[in-house]
Amino acid sequence: MAADPVIEYWAELMGRTAFTPDVMAQWKRVMDHGLEAWSRALSEVMATEDFAQLLGTSIEQWCATQASFVGKPAPVTGQAELLAMLAAEVRRLGERLGQLEERIASTAEPAHAQPVQVSRRRSRRRRAA
Repeated sequence: MAADPVIEYWAELMGRTAFTPDVMAQWKRVMDHGLEAWSRALSEVMATEDFAQLLGTSIEQWCATQASFVGKPAPVTGQAELLAMLAAEVRRLGERLGQLEERIASTAEPAHAQPVQVSRRRSRRRRAA
């Protein structure tokens, strides 16, 4: 089993440098090294055709699942169909948002247009006994 590169780097760093109260700076260097290693590894993986196909399949499955929630069948076979489906959904949501904005605007009247009803009651003072 291969050792963890971050642990290996930490051990190397601790062997090279004296242990100082500035442990956080050493730990930050270890974390930066680990992030760089993961970034390189993931960049290499994401640049492959296998990853692109897996990502495309995942997006198609996600869209089909989302479409089943709204009750619309969504057979997605390619990127063009996927983009067309997403564009239609965005358009539908935009229209719905417009309807909601119109409804809110029609129900919200300016405050000065509404009559203010003030109830005028006589205040009854208690008489001192």
